[in-house]
Parts: sequence; C-alpha cells; structure tokens
Amino acid sequence: MSIFPKRNIPGSTVTIHWNFNTAHITDVHVCPYVRIGVQSPDGTTTMLFEQHVLGLPAIQMPADPASGQQLLYLNKNTPLLVLADYLSTHHKRAELIQILQNIQAGRHYYFTYPIPQNAPLGKYTLISEVYNGGNIKYSATASDDSFFVEHISVKENKIINHSCEPTPVKIVTWQPDKKLQPENIAVFEMQPGEIIPVYAFPENSFLCYNEERIILSLQRPDAVRCIRNQQALCLSKDDSLHVLLPGNNAFTLENDEKLIWEKADGITRGEEICTQGKEHLYREMIENKLIIEIKTQ
Repeated sequence: MSIFPKRNIPGSTVTIHWNFNTAHITDVHVCPYVRIGVQSPDGTTTMLFEQHVLGLPAIQMPADPASGQQLLYLNKNTPLLVLADYLSTHHKRAELIQILQNIQAGRHYYFTYPIPQNAPLGKYTLISEVYNGGNIKYSATASDDSFFVEHISVKENKIINHSCEPTPVKIVTWQPDKKLQPENIAVFEMQPGEIIPVYAFPENSFLCYNEERIILSLQRPDAVRCIRNQQALCLSKDDSLHVLLPGNNAFTLENDEKLIWEKADGITRGEEICTQGKEHLYREMIENKLIIEIKTQ
C-alpha cells in the first residue's frame, strides 16, 4: 500500500492507495472480502472500506503489445502515490520495473482519511485484510504501512515537540538580503516531548517541519507579517510605482507608501513596517488590499 503524505498535522487529509492485483488469476474468478482501515495511536479503529471485491480472470498480454491486437484492459493512469512512495526511500530499480508492470494488471483503489483537529499525535497504522476461502492475506508492505500526525509549537522562547514520536525538523537562518549558505541550515530529529530553547539558534531563524509544509519563525512566532498583494501588476516609472489590482483598481505609490510596499515581503513583521508616523498609510494600504497581513505557517 502507499500513503501520501507520510507526515501530517491535525486537520489535514491522508490519501491511501490499495492495489488489487489480478494478474495471477487465470481461468477462475475470486471474490474476496476486503477490509481497509486506520488505527490511531490510542487504539481507535476507523474502517474506510469493507466490501466484497470481484476479480475476473486475467489474460496474458501478447509478446508484442504493439502488434495491433485488440485492447485487453482499460488503461490505468500511473498512480503517483506509488511512485512517490517508491522515491521516498531507497529501493532497487528492479522493484520500480515490477511496480510499473503491475500497474495495468492491477485495480487501483484510493481512500481518504480526514484527520480530526483533536486527533491524537503519533503513529497511525493501516489495516489491510483480504479474506478468501477462509484464508487471510495482509499487505506485503505491512511493516511500512503507517503515517504520522505531528505538532511542534514555539512558545515562551521554547520549541516544543508535542508528538510521542521523533519528528524531523529543519532550522533555516536567513535574511532576505543575504545568500543562504549550507552552514545556515540544520536538519535533525526532535525527540518525543523534547524542548529546545529558542536562544540555541541565531536570530532570523525559521523552523520547518511536516515535510517543510509548516514554517514557524523562532523570533516572535505569533507576530503578524506583511506581504504585498501577489495578484497585483506593477510598473516602476521615475520615482513612482504604479499598481493595478484585480478589478482594475489602480494606485500610484510614492515616498512612504512605496517604502511600505517594498518592505512587505512576507517575512518582515507588520510592526517593523508600521513605524511611527506611517500607521495611517499602513492601514490605508491594507484597506485597499495593496498589502495583506499574514502569519508564517
């Protein structure tokens, strides 16, 4: 089975791929009872699929598939989940060849598992059971059929791993006007329940986790940041900046307005832009949707 993504946060959704391979069925049919589900760290089981699945006899492909003979199956798109799972770890090339050969012979099922906002953190295990004639067959990849729900927070100058499992993180120390160097990056695992003081890292540092989908600023993580409207078209002329917003609303920015626009880069905090004497311009630009307040996540 394939799971994507492997690392998640509460409120996200996991997609699960199951392949019912009928290539080995010849001259007979099968109709197994299939159970696919998820078991959470607290032992709660959620079943996603419990049905009998009919498998008709397969037919051997001709030696030359391009010989002009009639089609023997409905074409199936390459499941990207399978390839993503293959590329996520080290596998032999022969395994990839086998995967690609089995794609057309198999029947591909996709299930989604919505993770509740209050879901327990930790390791979730997939249930894959195929019952046929009194026998039960489990997933060939059962040892790896799992995903993680994780949460890291930055509070009171502390980085906290709330998960009961090790959580990979990346620390990036960077300023917009500097070139990022390898020594500005640290990748490591935070252990279950581990707490790291923020002062262990330089200023202008960001913490990335959840496969880098979540980015937290280590300095003032709750502070509002400001970004110029990314849907706007801009034209610089002389000392002015002409901005055209969706809906054909046009503005000409000069002096302090232009400076606020240039500083609104998505990293600079609003309080750094909204300096004394510029508060009214800052608020006016927000009201006109020239700039937008966001939180780094």
